[in-house]
Parts: sequence; C-alpha cells; structure tokens
Amino acid sequence: MTVLEVWRGNFSPLRSRAVRLYLGGTGISMFGNWLQQTAQALLVYQLSGGAATALGTVSLCAGLPLILFSAFSGALADRYDRRRLLIGCHAIEMALACTLGWLAHSGQAQLMHIYAIAFLLGSVNAIHFPAQQAVFFELAGLDQIRKLVSINSMLLNVCRSGGPALAGYLVAHYGTAIVFWQNACTYLAVIAMLLRLRGIGAPVAHDAASVGLGAALAHVGSHLQLRYAFYSCAVLMMFGLATLTLAPALAGGDARAAGLIMASAGAGSLVYAFVLSPFVNRIDRMGRALSLSLLWMGAWLIVAACSGAALRLLAMFMFGLATSMAMVGSTGMIQMLAPPAMRGRMMGIFSMVGFGAQPLAALATGMLADRIGARHALGVSGALAIACAGAMLCSGAWRSARLHANSPAGMAPAGLRA
Repeated sequence: MTVLEVWRGNFSPLRSRAVRLYLGGTGISMFGNWLQQTAQALLVYQLSGGAATALGTVSLCAGLPLILFSAFSGALADRYDRRRLLIGCHAIEMALACTLGWLAHSGQAQLMHIYAIAFLLGSVNAIHFPAQQAVFFELAGLDQIRKLVSINSMLLNVCRSGGPALAGYLVAHYGTAIVFWQNACTYLAVIAMLLRLRGIGAPVAHDAASVGLGAALAHVGSHLQLRYAFYSCAVLMMFGLATLTLAPALAGGDARAAGLIMASAGAGSLVYAFVLSPFVNRIDRMGRALSLSLLWMGAWLIVAACSGAALRLLAMFMFGLATSMAMVGSTGMIQMLAPPAMRGRMMGIFSMVGFGAQPLAALATGMLADRIGARHALGVSGALAIACAGAMLCSGAWRSARLHANSPAGMAPAGLRA
C-alpha cells in the first residue's frame, strides 16, 4: 500500500453515518470541556492566591469518584441502555456547567464550590466513560476499533489544541463566567445527536451482564497484554497528563501563557493523530511501541523543565505526540482484548486505573511544585516516567507481544498468559 492509501484507510469508520453523527456531537461537547477545564484551572489559581496544591486538589476531587465508583459503574454500561445513560450524564454535566457560570458571574465562587462541582462531575464521568467506550466498540466493531479510537483522538486533540488557547483569550478579556456558559451550550449538541442516533446502546444479554467484577479483574490478572496495557495507562496519566495541571503555575498565572502551554501539548497530539496514527496503527509489537512512547514523553518533560518559555512550548508539543500515542495504543489494546460480556467493566477498570490515578498524581505534583517549584516538579515526573517505561521494557514477553486485529476478543496470543 502507498503512504496515501494507508493514511486514507485509517478513516474508513467515517463511512458510517452513525459514526459521523456521533463524532460530530461529541466533538462539540469535547471542545466545550477543554474550554471549561482551562477556565476552571485559572479560576482556582486565582482564588487560591497562586497555590499549585489547589490545582491538584481540584483534580483529586474530579478523580476520586473514578477511583471509588468506576469498577462498579462499568457494570451499568453492560446492564442498561448506554444511549440513555449518556443522555442523562450530559444533562447533569450541562446543569453543573451552568452552576459554575452563575457562581463565577455573581462573584460568589469559592474553592469549596469548585471542589464540590468537580467531585460531582467525576461521579458522572465514572458512568459516562465506560458507556461511551462501549458505544465506540459497538459503532466500529473489532476490525475498526483502533481506527475509531485514533479518529476520536484526532477530534479530541483538535479540541485540546484550540480550546485552551481560546479559553485563555476569553478569560483574559471577558472573565471565566462566559466560558462556563459556552460549555453548557455545547451539551445541547451532543444530547440532540444522541436523541437522533437510534439502534445503539442496547444492554448485553442477561447472562453476559451477570459476569461479576471479580471475573473481570481475574481476566486482567491472567493476561500479560492487558496488565501491561493498564500499567502503561497508569504511567501516562500519573507522570504525563497529570503535569498539565501545572500549566498556570508554569505560566505564573498568566491566562494566555497557560493556554499556550496546554495548546502546545494538544497540537502535538493533533499532529500525531492526523499524520502518524495511521502508520502506528499498523505496528504489530504494540508493547514495545507503548513503552518507547512513554520514554519519549518523560524525556521531553525533562526538557520542558530545563528550558525557557519558547523551547518549553516545543517540548510540550513533542510531549503531546507521545501522550496521544500512548493513550490510543493502550485504549485500543484494552478494547480489542476485552470480552463482550465484560467490556463495560473493563473500561470501568480502565477509567479507575487511568483517570482515577491522574488526579492523585496531580495533587502530589502540585504539592511538590509548591515545595520545589513547578519546573522541578515537572522534571521529577519526567524522570519517573522514564524509569517506569524502562522497567516495562525489561519484560521480554511484553517487548515481543503482538496484537492482531483478527484475534478473538478477550484472548491474548499464545504464550502471553501469566
């Protein structure tokens, strides 16, 4: 195949009207989410008097429900109509965004208000993420899931690149309230899309839904590929994406500079998603590729910690390349290896391990930044990522692990059982 044919083939899921409709609605909502995340971080930094620990505390409040509930809420995606679950989740998220907008507009916003809303949003996400990932697989199927994950990553990183930069501009000129209102409006688009999208989200059969959490955990423990995919996700979140909470501290509270730091990381992920992902998706030895992407991520975090403002933006761009590859790779592996009867639970565990670990690391990184400085804390995270990725590469079975798109779901290739 030519380079152009490989690249075009990566977009084959878009031939489905249902996929196009779903991605269109979620894309609008994701852009609003990045607007809100950036504005919320700047508001917290302002209300806390410039304390990085407060930024980590917000992440902890958002992630704690994922740690507590995701392993169990994943069962909801196996037992109940996932489309209705998603509609309900988005309606609650819209109400919470409106609440944030009102608090910011009236001048009554306090840190405790933001902590409480972050916890509620995290509780909703504990239900939303497994249901969304199960719908992804239903839309794409086993043959197309890695491609759909890549396309969704492209969409996410378009939002991740433009959202923070636009949010920084809006906050600098108009304040934070308008950003929260705009995010609330974006949920109308995704709810309207889900109401139009029929024929998806049905629960699995009763006997499949009866598979317990213990069986899902035992399945993860018995397959080397699944275990190491979860390890990779944890390293990515704890020592990679968690560092993005330091953006306001690295920028000294400057809204536009903080937005540019986050947008640079998003731009790197966007370039990966559009240019590199079609070719990375053809890599068979995903274990080695995942570990090398984490090494790359850690190295550029250290460069960002040691450089000035201009070089830091370049380093965060290169950091974004690695984080996107690691996220798409680990998510795709788990989706492909998850048995249909426990896909919701698998993605719930994924949410707990990944998105639940991130806020704990963000809090620890924020506390460390208040003690030794944001740049030094960034360097420590990079060094830890390199150490963990190096340790995973020491496993010969993981380095040589092959992932075939036509492997039966939930089955690791021969020789990979623990």
